[in-house]
Amino acid sequence: MYYYREVTVPANTTEKNPQVTVLKVTMGIAREQWVMFPDGCYGLTHLQVWHHGWQVWPWDPQQSFHWNDYVYHIQDRYPFTAEPLELKLVTWNVDDFYAHTITFATVVDAMPPPDELQSLSDLLVELGMEGGD
Repeated sequence: MYYYREVTVPANTTEKNPQVTVLKVTMGIAREQWVMFPDGCYGLTHLQVWHHGWQVWPWDPQQSFHWNDYVYHIQDRYPFTAEPLELKLVTWNVDDFYAHTITFATVVDAMPPPDELQSLSDLLVELGMEGGD
């Protein structure tokens, strides 16, 4: 499933008091993400993506996505296995005059059925890549 959210971040939204937008997802594995900054953002609008109290993208907690007229394309697998099935888009905008709208999108694949997961686990044990009983 493809999920996206456009977020308009008001001017003078600080990192210490960011805007938080919730993006609901389904159980599964995220496999691809996009962060889109239109022309005019000039690197003044920032985004971090959080899940269950942890920063997921970008991985470094000291970093945020910010740019101008650029699309970050990330191919990263991340599981959604427990409620709440949502991402928190944490944004701020240090522009002192203009609001800016940025977009976050992700593709979440359905989880494999339990019998398929067991088959994969059995195969990993056979290959010596996972411990057996």
